[in-house]
Order: sequence, then structure tokens, then C-alpha cells
Amino acid sequence: MIQNRLVRNFLKDPEVKELYQSFLENPTAHKKEIIEKMFLIHSRKIQLISYFSQTLTFESQKFDKKIRQQSKLNQLILDKNIHDGEGKLLDLVADKRNYYNFESNTTIESCKLEMIFEDKQLYNIVSKLSAKKKEILYLLFVKNWTEEELAREFGVSKQAINKVKNQTLRKIKKEYEMANRKDL
Repeated sequence: MIQNRLVRNFLKDPEVKELYQSFLENPTAHKKEIIEKMFLIHSRKIQLISYFSQTLTFESQKFDKKIRQQSKLNQLILDKNIHDGEGKLLDLVADKRNYYNFESNTTIESCKLEMIFEDKQLYNIVSKLSAKKKEILYLLFVKNWTEEELAREFGVSKQAINKVKNQTLRKIKKEYEMANRKDL
């Protein structure tokens, strides 16, 4: 019985086994040369398979390590404070229950926001605002809703409400100042 596993596997091939039996019965240099070439090819195949196997193992371990490092570095921590304690990442996540109502959810009262202003310039500026911006200002300043209540109602983050409010107020202020300069 042959001890070497490489030789054992080599002799499992029926063609090789037949040639080897023929060589044992009638040894010739030609048969020996053919068997040696076939064994060399067989051993090279085994070496290549072993090399590819080791390479794939190494590369898969390297890839797994890279993925684990990236996921460790890029963890999404929703309770983490952002911008010096102004809020948490969780506040930026929209509530999908009411998200689609944000654009179209306007009340009749908020469309008449501009009616509150006695100043004609303010009336003109506010009347040009979108219905969404009018509604936010109306609910915040006339109905005294908090930004948190608005965010829950519209299904968006408190920061989204705050951003719309601040941008709208800056726009109103800028346009009002420009209109007053023209009047001088």
C-alpha cells in the first residue's frame, strides 16, 4: 500500500493506473518518462489548487476584517448628540406615518396668515410664501405650537421644522428690509 497521499491520488486515475501496471509488468524508459510527466502535471495542479485556496482564504479574511473595521468606524448611533447638544440623530429621522402629509397638509386658517399683518409690505411678502411655510409660521406663532408638536404632526424631524422656520423668517426680514430701503 502506498503511503504518500499525492501518489495515491495520482494512481486513482484509471489511465495512470493502467500505465503504471503496464510499467510494472514491462518497465521501459518511455513508459517511465510518460508517468513522470503525468505526475509532474498532477503535482502542479495540486500546487495551483492549494495556492488558489490559500489566496482565497487570505483575501476573504482581509475583506472581512476591512468590513468589520468600516462598520465599527461608521456605526450609526441614534442617541448620539449632534451640534453641541442641540439634538440627537434620532430627531433627524422622519416618522413615516405622516411623512407624505407634510407637503399637502394645509389648513384654511394658515392660508390667511398674511391677513394678520396690518403692514402692507409684510402682507405682500407673506402672501408670496408657499402654503407649507405659511402653515408652519401660523401654527408656531399664532396657534403657539412647539416645533416638536409640528414635527410629530408632519412626520419630520424637529430640525426640519426649525430649518424651514429660520429660512422663512430670514427671507421675510431680508425682503422687508429691501422694501423699506426702496421707500427711502
